[in-house]
Amino acid sequence: MRRYGLLATVGVLGLLYAVGHSQPATPEQRGKLPLDERKYGTLNLSTRLGSFRAINCEGRMEFTFTGTVLISRMDGDVQVTGNVRKEYEFGDRKVYYGTGRVVASGKWRAIQWFGKDMRATFYGAGLVRVNGEFDSNQDTGLFWYDDKDLALPWPAASSRDVIVPEPFVNQRIQPKIMSSGG
Repeated sequence: MRRYGLLATVGVLGLLYAVGHSQPATPEQRGKLPLDERKYGTLNLSTRLGSFRAINCEGRMEFTFTGTVLISRMDGDVQVTGNVRKEYEFGDRKVYYGTGRVVASGKWRAIQWFGKDMRATFYGAGLVRVNGEFDSNQDTGLFWYDDKDLALPWPAASSRDVIVPEPFVNQRIQPKIMSSGG
């Protein structure tokens, strides 16, 4: 019985530590968007091998990568740097391939990436579907909201929808300690 009490205490202390050490997106990561925790959130992605698709999003997404990027129905600005070339453009779709960096700001139907060595920060609102693949170390990648200590693995051989901002159900709540009143 003591073991469960100790485990619960450690869990609560860990939760308090995580809440106190989380941080929102930096001004550079937010771009021109206001710091509005009710409307926007921060999502970080990192993987050595995999893919993601940001669907019906608004905000600012910045990522470095090696691989292929498809951008559909972008209403805003896209900056592509590095050794990346445009492979295809038709209507409102553009496909890029190479190693570099993409910064997208505005609203879009989809930004889809697949390849390797990707790191991303998304500040905004929408849905990001991650698809993990095992790399040579049997890792699939990580995603987290504000605190990297609370990172979750990408699924292997399946996909997972990640909602931004973080749903209230998942949010860490600061406990309020009440006096006994007596």
